[in-house]
Amino acid sequence: MFSGSLVIGVTLLCFAFWLHWNERHGWEHESLDGDLDHHYLRTRMRSRRWVHALFAVCGVMVIVAAFAGPGRVWIGCWMSVVVGLFTIIILAGADAFRTLRYQAKKKSELRKYRIDPDE
Repeated sequence: MFSGSLVIGVTLLCFAFWLHWNERHGWEHESLDGDLDHHYLRTRMRSRRWVHALFAVCGVMVIVAAFAGPGRVWIGCWMSVVVGLFTIIILAGADAFRTLRYQAKKKSELRKYRIDPDE
């Protein structure tokens, strides 16, 4: 149980770091053209920072639970991890909804550009 918790905790910490690294340095095939793109990217970065922080906190809580062993601290840490991961799922849903709205706006912007490229 101890080594499994350490593996899960370190994996969550590494995953949080990897996500944050890619978000800061840009993802492959990502290009930004206009104000709409920059606004979306700022909003997405702010939202995803919370997700990265929650992943890191969950990783730390799992490691604390591993060292604490069975008992009240262990139960409290794992309950915190469950709440944190559930919050991440909610934030991911909000991010998906935001991305769909952005894509719809981007499509209409591209259609306007195709119809009248002089504007």
